[in-house]
Amino acid sequence: MDQWMTAASALLAFLLYYNTLDAGFVYDDRRAILSNPDVIGHTSIKALFENDFWGTPLTDPGSHGSYRPLCVASYRLNYALSGFKPWSYHFLNVLFHTIATALVVTTARRLMPTYCMRVGSAVAGLSFAAHPIHTEAVAGIVGRADLAACNFFLLSFLLYCEHSRLRNEHQRKTCRHNSKDSLSNQPMSITVHILGFSYNGFMEQIIMIFRKLLRFSKIPSQVLSKCEINPGTVKFKKCQCKNIVSVHSYELLQWFTLAGTLLFATAATLCKEPGIMVVPLCILYDLLRDTRHDETSLKYRWRSIVTLGTGGCILLYWRLKFKGNPSPFAAADNPTARDPSFLTRLYTFTYLPVFNFFLLLYPFHLSFDWSMDSIPRITSFSDPRNISSIIFYLVLSKMTWRALLIQIKTFTEKKIKYYKKPMMKLKQKWNYNCKKNLKNLDMERRNIIPNKDSVTKTIICPCNGCKRSLTMEHTSVCRTVNNNNTMMHNSTCVCAKPQDKIKVQLPKKYIYSSPQGAIIVFIAFMVLPFVPASNILFYVGFVVAERVLYIPSVGFCLLLGLGAGALTRNWNRNEIRCRIFILALMVTLLTMCGCTLRRNIDWHDEESLFRSALHINPPKAYGNLGSVLTTQGRIAEAEVAFERALKYRPNMADVHYNLGILLQNQRRYGEAIKSFERAIYFRPSMALAYVNLGTSLMADGRLAEAASALRTGARVDGLRVRDRREHDAARVSALVQLATLHSQRSHWHKALSAYKEALQILPDSNVPVVGWTRHNVLTMAGDIYIQLQQWPQAEHSILSALAAAPQDLSTHITLAQILARNTSRALEAEMWFKRAVTLAPNDATVRDQFGMFLRSQRRLRESAEQFVKAAQLAPDDSTRAASAARALRDARRCRSAERWYARAVELNPKDAAYHSNLGAILHLNGKYAAAATSYRRALQLQPNDEITITNLKRVRTLMSKQRRK
Repeated sequence: MDQWMTAASALLAFLLYYNTLDAGFVYDDRRAILSNPDVIGHTSIKALFENDFWGTPLTDPGSHGSYRPLCVASYRLNYALSGFKPWSYHFLNVLFHTIATALVVTTARRLMPTYCMRVGSAVAGLSFAAHPIHTEAVAGIVGRADLAACNFFLLSFLLYCEHSRLRNEHQRKTCRHNSKDSLSNQPMSITVHILGFSYNGFMEQIIMIFRKLLRFSKIPSQVLSKCEINPGTVKFKKCQCKNIVSVHSYELLQWFTLAGTLLFATAATLCKEPGIMVVPLCILYDLLRDTRHDETSLKYRWRSIVTLGTGGCILLYWRLKFKGNPSPFAAADNPTARDPSFLTRLYTFTYLPVFNFFLLLYPFHLSFDWSMDSIPRITSFSDPRNISSIIFYLVLSKMTWRALLIQIKTFTEKKIKYYKKPMMKLKQKWNYNCKKNLKNLDMERRNIIPNKDSVTKTIICPCNGCKRSLTMEHTSVCRTVNNNNTMMHNSTCVCAKPQDKIKVQLPKKYIYSSPQGAIIVFIAFMVLPFVPASNILFYVGFVVAERVLYIPSVGFCLLLGLGAGALTRNWNRNEIRCRIFILALMVTLLTMCGCTLRRNIDWHDEESLFRSALHINPPKAYGNLGSVLTTQGRIAEAEVAFERALKYRPNMADVHYNLGILLQNQRRYGEAIKSFERAIYFRPSMALAYVNLGTSLMADGRLAEAASALRTGARVDGLRVRDRREHDAARVSALVQLATLHSQRSHWHKALSAYKEALQILPDSNVPVVGWTRHNVLTMAGDIYIQLQQWPQAEHSILSALAAAPQDLSTHITLAQILARNTSRALEAEMWFKRAVTLAPNDATVRDQFGMFLRSQRRLRESAEQFVKAAQLAPDDSTRAASAARALRDARRCRSAERWYARAVELNPKDAAYHSNLGAILHLNGKYAAAATSYRRALQLQPNDEITITNLKRVRTLMSKQRRK
């Protein structure tokens, strides 16, 4: 049944998000994936662990500070397998959500009390699969960080649960089978005089040896019930130890699971920062779970806690070491953090967790962004929202405190008390006659456990072995080990439990004995992962983000499951209230499923996403919607959207910039210039606005102002900009535009200076900085050197460009042309031309350039071959056909030239030059009549061409001479 419920929950999770597989890249996906060099593969694998989530080095002052290398590595894997096909990215997100749902069900079965395990795990798994708050994390590809972190978070917690179980099983099931050899080798009939010990001393030694054997034994205690030791002889019956795990194996498994806990905690942290909170959660779980307080159990439990805590501290230190220097976020992203009033910050940040909890409770009012004033700040104590905050924290704290008190009380009742006598009284026997005058001493020697009716109490053996009353006899094993039914205070009862008292229970690993402990752990599941995003420890760059609730929602769903199980604890399936409750659960589940499916449609594309938030965050939604409509060519609607966004919030620099681009594309340069100037006013560090301002000023004829704007944009300080690559690309664009402007005005040296400055911004590698590469700028600088006729510098610049991009075709041709100017380096030039031909054998342009070089070397036949090949590669190009015919005529291959001139005329019959050249080659080939026809056609197209008239006269003269003969 448990496996079926796990499978059903996972299947529901997959089916609900199946309609996201055909969605595209939306919102933050573009910056995190489409323009991230770590994803595209422009950087090394090592760079994944040196850059932040957006591809900026952590040491850069403009770094975001988010360190998620495993998540970026998964994007890179997607790109390697399918490029930029969105379905593969969405499929992996859905798969992560499906696995997380299965892990939630497994966690619920681990933590739920027995009475509500089935109902609770079902409700927890199904609600987690269908909760609409997960839509942003699953449907948005950037949400993969939360999905992967949640999977590793749950795996780490489950491994620690297994570690705790193994540790307790190791303590309970220490094997005693290896005592066979030591007991059989020591005959029971030997006298104390031979050994030189008293009888009590002899038994004390046997007890000590037996306890050491128990400590180093390799066979679990499951065989104890199958073994029997009689006094005087040792007999082992039905003892089967072959398939039992040894003590050393238990130890190995314990360390393995503890190491796995730390490993998965590290992986969760490398996916997203809240993953590290699994460490305190595991420690809290261990403190609440283990009710055994004997010395050995405490020692091993604190060993686990100290090891885990030390590993968590090392992980935290290592993560803080890589935190980088996160750039300060914009005031619009989290306005409360920039508010000067301490009380406003206190009231608002106190309310935000309450708001997040209500999103979990009522997830039907969702938005892709909650920045700006979508949640108004609380400026006074009289704000009604403070009441909800007070009520929320009072209820949460009271529920937690009450559960904690009950848990502590339970621990106190179950605590085993040991009575330790002084060393001088070690040989005293237990007094089995309980008397009223020894009540205090007896209370320390016994443990009182309530029976089924919680009314009567039974005095049992102080050790935890047989659980017999003090008046009953022990088994032969106890009598042998404990001096014939005499129990010492430090003795170990090894009696087998009576078989008739064994109760059939679920496996121990699925039992969490205390519902109060479960409540505390579930609340910790909900609270601890939310702490890094709560603005308590540090300010974050958002107000509310639905995807950060993905891990806390695990605790919320577990609490729902616990509540459902508690309500149905004593219900019969056929009771009316049970049926009503199940019906209510089904209606709630169907409602959540419907809301999730509808919300997935909002995340299908950017237009739907931004329209869905118009009523929650109008300025941000209208601004982003305007950009989407602009790319779709819906210019009028886009302009309206931008204007509405500015009506809500006039100081949005991005919206002013995007409106300026729209106006610039419509050649409304005056209005565009004003929009760019407003964008620069509200954000002076926006270098891209300077670039487009300069472009608009150049188009408007204001060249001096354009040069000034471009120069200012190239020098803008980007110390704390959000996207360093985009800022650097804008600066390079400004310098390239400035160089172009200087080139148009023939200011070659100024243009060259601008290119040199751009090269200083670009990285040494040829990694593109949003479109610009070092190769591009070096090539353009080489063209300037050519204009200045500085051939050595031009050659050096082109060689540098070629080193940056060895496979670039145009660079090979340019270098060959530079070398061809020097006749002494003709062989080098020919070598570079041939390399270009090798790189692109089917490129007609390369053949043309190589043909012209060969013609300059007076190698006419080879030149004609290259021109003919170019014409063959471009069969519809009349110019190349005419060039091939001309080259063939120069090579004295007139018959072939005639065919290509005819081909040129066929392709472009209205070109007079083609007809005239065809007439000329026909003239040379002795076809006078056809030549005269071509000349006459050329004169029809160009009547006053003197060369054609002269050639026509000559042909007529030759034709008349032929008739005379």
